[in-house]
Amino acid sequence: MNATPEEYQSARAELLKQEKAATQLLQSLAATRRALPKVPIPNPTRFQFDTPTGEQSLLDLFDGRKQLILYHFMLGPGEHQGCIGCTFCMDHIPDLHHLHSRDTSFVAVAAAPLDEVAAYGARMGWTFPFCSAAKTYAEWDRAEKEDGETISWKPGNGYFGLSVFARDGDEVLHTYDTTDRGMEILLSTYHLLDMTPLGRQEVGNGMGKFRRVDEY
Repeated sequence: MNATPEEYQSARAELLKQEKAATQLLQSLAATRRALPKVPIPNPTRFQFDTPTGEQSLLDLFDGRKQLILYHFMLGPGEHQGCIGCTFCMDHIPDLHHLHSRDTSFVAVAAAPLDEVAAYGARMGWTFPFCSAAKTYAEWDRAEKEDGETISWKPGNGYFGLSVFARDGDEVLHTYDTTDRGMEILLSTYHLLDMTPLGRQEVGNGMGKFRRVDEY
């Protein structure tokens, strides 16, 4: 439906009110998220990860910074090709210098062995740290089954998700996690498409026609 410039400006002004309300709500949600109770992780060095520079603990992944964002990537042993949804999500991870300037590290981890993780990361052209969490996933299972411990930072649905940690000296605290559509906050492709008349061009919350970058 065609409109006059005046009709557009009037409708745009009404939409702006909703956009400002949404921005204020997001700011309020962010403040509430930051105020969540923080859960100490007993003996964080027992959670081990295989990285290109050798075995590192959860504490080591901070790389000396105060905060750590950890993405649980769906790539299992022998699969050789990561989940398309996780891949699409990781394609949106920015240059990490800006995060580092705010004392925050980012790492993605998967259950596959390091050589398979590294090969897929290289195929996708990713430069952020991407390592194997096979030993940590095994420790989760052991701690829950043998010690009856509740692990608060496993992915929400058991497969993928994002966990956030803070560090106070050698103490590590779990501060936040999300999964499923909670990951959309990372997806600038979606946010740009949401500004267009055709929108996301997909049914429901599926990935539509998105492909791995070397498959288009």
